[in-house]
Amino acid sequence: MPMFKRPPASQPTKTVNNQLSSIHGLKVLYEPKSVRSLASNAAMILISAALLSWSFRFMKAQLTTVNSVDAVMNGMLTDIRTQQEGVISKVTAKTGQSINSEELLFVIENQRASQLQAQEISSRLNQQEAELRQAQERLAHKLSLLNIVNRDAVNQERLAVLENQQNQKQLLSDLKGTKSRYQLAQLNYKRAKLLKSEGAIAEASFDTAEIELKQRESEVESLQAKLAALQVNQDAVRNGLSLSRTRSNYDPSIRLVELQLQIAEDQQGIETLKKTVQGTKAEFGQAKKDLQHKQVATIKSPESGVMWRLTAQPGKFVQQGESLGQIAVCNQRWVDAWVDEQKVQSLKVGTPAEIKLNGTASSVTLTGKISVIRSGIGRLSAGEDTVVAMMPNLPRHTQVHITLDTEDTEPSSSSSENMHNGNLCYIGYTGRVIFKVRSTSFFAGF
Repeated sequence: MPMFKRPPASQPTKTVNNQLSSIHGLKVLYEPKSVRSLASNAAMILISAALLSWSFRFMKAQLTTVNSVDAVMNGMLTDIRTQQEGVISKVTAKTGQSINSEELLFVIENQRASQLQAQEISSRLNQQEAELRQAQERLAHKLSLLNIVNRDAVNQERLAVLENQQNQKQLLSDLKGTKSRYQLAQLNYKRAKLLKSEGAIAEASFDTAEIELKQRESEVESLQAKLAALQVNQDAVRNGLSLSRTRSNYDPSIRLVELQLQIAEDQQGIETLKKTVQGTKAEFGQAKKDLQHKQVATIKSPESGVMWRLTAQPGKFVQQGESLGQIAVCNQRWVDAWVDEQKVQSLKVGTPAEIKLNGTASSVTLTGKISVIRSGIGRLSAGEDTVVAMMPNLPRHTQVHITLDTEDTEPSSSSSENMHNGNLCYIGYTGRVIFKVRSTSFFAGF
């Protein structure tokens, strides 16, 4: 084996290393000391900044928000009940289906509905119509009789005036003759008076002439009185009055007035009967509608929402007031959340809340405000003087009632997207509620 020869001190270290390597039959390359790259330094800086930012947000969330332990969506349910008994012949809705207000849901048939009320009203209507026809016939008869009596009254007046005129003419003629005889009696009286004064005639002849004069004068006065009475009677006839009676005591003018009063009463009675018949017809129509409604009743949705529960099926017999199903009113929902009692002191009525629902294909986020805070769940029976004991190590939670914002309860809002597509408006879904309690000045400066 050859001896190791020490190299000169002036040779570089590399020569020594090569010699050592040749001794052992190995080849070793020279490697300088490693230095960390700029990329590694940048990565470390970014990781540190991310951790610092996450720590900052975590601390901020812990100081400015309160998270719920559990939360569930709740809502109002409207019960659908039938107003009458019968057999369900048609069901148009399904569980989870979207329902609009006044939409047809069920059809109930009952062919055993009583028709007695409609028949009774129909009989009463027929009787009233018969009475109306009789009253109209009586009125028509009296109207025709009125024409006859009216014609008789006109004829009576005309004939009475004509008769009076004829009587006046006769009296005037008689009065004229009587006046002539009266004038003759006056001449005879004057002649007899003259002859008596001369003694040419006897006393008896003078008395006869005097008596005849007085008699003729009385006749003239009587005829003049009769003529005046005829004039008065003519004036009465022209004014529709009668100063004398017929042998049958029949006066067309009086009968005319009587008929007019009777006709007015009959017309009023007919109008009353017409209104009665009209009211009975309306009652009969309503009775027919009620009968049809009892025989075939339709039940419509009282609210808009989704069908929550459906208990009625075609062919089922239901009693009056029986429930057929329930509708979940989507625009009247709320969230019940449970919060650790130690964090309730940070909450108050009106605190904003953000609700993130679980079990949805896309993250659904709603907003609202606290409306009720109810503590003592499971330990207190309100109104009683006893408290329910709980194990010391059991978690103690407070129930918080959250009213959703208006825009979140409307079916058209983006947060309620796909609300009606079979998910029952998310009622019953669980989630997590984040309450925004305060914002400190420290975090406001960042």
